[in-house]
Amino acid sequence: MRQAPLLTSGHNLLRPWTSGDLDFVLAAARDPQISRFSSVGLATNAVEALRWISSRTASDRLDWVIDGSGDPIGRVSLAYINPEDGVAEIGYWVLPAHRRRGVATTAVAAVEEHAYGSMRLRRLVIRHELENSASCALANSRGYQAEGTQRAAFVRRGEPRDLHVHALLATDLVAQEAHGEARGRQAPGRTGQPARPPTE
Repeated sequence: MRQAPLLTSGHNLLRPWTSGDLDFVLAAARDPQISRFSSVGLATNAVEALRWISSRTASDRLDWVIDGSGDPIGRVSLAYINPEDGVAEIGYWVLPAHRRRGVATTAVAAVEEHAYGSMRLRRLVIRHELENSASCALANSRGYQAEGTQRAAFVRRGEPRDLHVHALLATDLVAQEAHGEARGRQAPGRTGQPARPPTE
């Protein structure tokens, strides 16, 4: 199993999950925006919340609590980590009171630095449901290129769901920073990715 290392994210700390985060998970599950797009929405009681926390540790996953001065305020993760191909997928969400403050963006930047640096990955992917405009905006702001729409990529609550796919290569990030290029949005097309739920 992989253990998420401590990372700094602006004024916040990225730390591993503990059983003490149970109330935080239940609060996230009650938020309509988070529960609509994340598996945490299925954690409707203490037993399910603890089970969800336990699932944050896996051989192909690193999952962090975004901790603001001792209070958990969000979550960011690397999932479907494939060291041989140098690929992983980023997921994130933030409690309502802490949105629109750059919390998720700063956390994603910290995870990117760890992924491209210590982990030596070469490609990071963000996938989100088509209705998740906030996740799309974050991906665009970080320079992830839109690669297409993955149709009927997974089933949520009995309904097949489409996903937008964005990706950022380590070489993209270096080039953007070197040339100060604007990070724009490309029109989505179609893409062939493995069928699986997004890591949100």
